[in-house]
Amino acid sequence: MTTLTLLLLVPLAVWRIYSRLKTLLGRTRSELWRHYSTAVISAGSLGVIAATLLGKWEALGALLAGAAIGALLGRHNVQTTRLENTAEGFFYTPNRRISLLILMLFISRLIYRLFEAYLHMHNQLPLDPDFLGQPVTAVLFGLLGGFYLYFSVRLIRWRRSTKPVPRPIDIFDIK
Repeated sequence: MTTLTLLLLVPLAVWRIYSRLKTLLGRTRSELWRHYSTAVISAGSLGVIAATLLGKWEALGALLAGAAIGALLGRHNVQTTRLENTAEGFFYTPNRRISLLILMLFISRLIYRLFEAYLHMHNQLPLDPDFLGQPVTAVLFGLLGGFYLYFSVRLIRWRRSTKPVPRPIDIFDIK
């Protein structure tokens, strides 16, 4: 595959990922197990990456700064998220712009790494094995982890503090 073909396919792949994510970030049923698992995975990922970056102070600082900025963006996203408590259950509709921005920045960094690997393979050069040690990568991992950790914790708090709306009684529903 030539580099020109690859350069033409990357925008197509980015557009396809963007359109798929856009549909996924619509109105979603709020389920506590999903919020808990997102919080645990985000916190665990940040912890493992921080442990990996011990001794690489620039990258560790970038990870922590990214997590702090991600938490601030998560706070803003919670404020602009539409939370619904209906008879059918709990639903939320997040602010798509912030979520898409963070996800696309993260995915763009991964695509850049794949392109970098392709160029190194094509030129028969060794690839830098320390991908997480680069501050740009650490910032984006921190941004994603901090955003989803804060967002899921706030959704858990909302769900636990809100009583569900009772379902209407249907007299024709015989079981």
